[in-house]
Amino acid sequence: MSKEERLDYSGSSDASDHISKPAEFDPNNSVDPSDKKLKWAFRKVDATLLFILFLSNVLNSMDRANLGLTKVAGLEKDTGMKGSDFNVVACIMYPTYLLFMLPSNLALRKFGARFWLSLITVLWGAINMCMAFANNRTDLILCRLFLGAAESGATPGALMLITLWYPRRMVTSRIALFYSAFAAGAIIGGPIAAGIIKLDNPRFKPWEWVFFIDGLATVGFGLIMFIFLADYPDKSWILTRNEKAVINECMARDQVDGGRRPVTYRKLLHHARDPLIYTQGLVLFTANFGVNTILTFSAIIVKNMGFSSSASQAMQALPGLCGFAGCLLSRYYPKWFGSHYRSILFCASWLIIASAILMGTTNNGARIFALCILSFGAFGNVGMGPGWLMSNVGGPTRGAFAGAMNVILGGLGGLCTSFIYRNKDQPRYFFGHGMNLFAALLAIVTASISAYIIHIRNKRKDSHPIDISNMTEEEVKDLETDHPDFRYVY
Repeated sequence: MSKEERLDYSGSSDASDHISKPAEFDPNNSVDPSDKKLKWAFRKVDATLLFILFLSNVLNSMDRANLGLTKVAGLEKDTGMKGSDFNVVACIMYPTYLLFMLPSNLALRKFGARFWLSLITVLWGAINMCMAFANNRTDLILCRLFLGAAESGATPGALMLITLWYPRRMVTSRIALFYSAFAAGAIIGGPIAAGIIKLDNPRFKPWEWVFFIDGLATVGFGLIMFIFLADYPDKSWILTRNEKAVINECMARDQVDGGRRPVTYRKLLHHARDPLIYTQGLVLFTANFGVNTILTFSAIIVKNMGFSSSASQAMQALPGLCGFAGCLLSRYYPKWFGSHYRSILFCASWLIIASAILMGTTNNGARIFALCILSFGAFGNVGMGPGWLMSNVGGPTRGAFAGAMNVILGGLGGLCTSFIYRNKDQPRYFFGHGMNLFAALLAIVTASISAYIIHIRNKRKDSHPIDISNMTEEEVKDLETDHPDFRYVY
């Protein structure tokens, strides 16, 4: 790197440098994590990239929760649904959600996150608006099929972006903040729906207004995303040239390579055979039982306790607040408990307690309290599971596959949850609460297996590291998690 292009830590730079010279990095130049300029650069990333992803996820959460909120406002009756029809409509988005996830992830890498994430946000907002015009179950099923396809790339794309912009030590906390948006959507979605259904306008029924207004807000935000989102630090118009260079050096030192190395099928197949990705991904699968219980069914459960439609919608904010707190606090759990593994056990314990209370009492106050601690534990693991998984990626190929598999397993959790709260089980819903208990126990098992695999692999790296002395630079970079200096996060 020439003298003129070397990173300037003084903070002064010529304006033309920001335009004409690319941000470069030197892997041999150590970046101090406590450096004020580095901290300031990542604060700006938090305030732009992470905040945009957070708001997108809030809208995603609200759009998903609308189905349960509109059921208590008359959706089921007005569209002629009976028996398990609502459960079918709730789950039908997941086949297309899972089917289009990989193609959407590949399209994101081809067209860039700025264009692709903005496009699919506009699309799923428009589809939600179309649900306002549904006349029967068939119309709702068609809309939900298209909705699943549109939303399929949102979460894996956001997770990939986070791993490309942040070093591994920051990934878990940022993913926890990202996933806390689901709880934030539950906090505001219920009260907003309760207010919308009071609109007195003959053009739409109350539940139709909920779909139309929330969808319109999502479309508008998708257009805003296109303005402020950037694919890589180099492409950000918010960061200065020096800040881009500081971040690039930090990422290079973290062996992430800024996500610029191509994703190859050979490396994809290699990571596809890794059981650790699946055991860690199953943590989100189990957590989504509780999350989807809160987002889709909490208002329905509360209404069957004897509350009115508007009260049950508004009261969704209570478990939403607890889930939001659980997700935000989860970013500190690895520090407090010493590992991601013990943090997951802590969250799972709340799910076990909540499920036991819901099955064991008919007291409304106790059951609403149980929904709150169920949300606290479930959203805590929603932050911990993906954070643990994405902290253990050493390159873009593993990051792409792990991010997609994580969301696929999470989607399967949502698919399963669609059928555990059935009309025939109301008002106690023993089967649904029992499945949440099962999911909590499964989280403990899968997390324990993951911790064991990590212990064995790190021990093997210490005793028998790979010899890279005769490898080329390209071969060394292709090692990713097999690099002798890489250690899995416990």
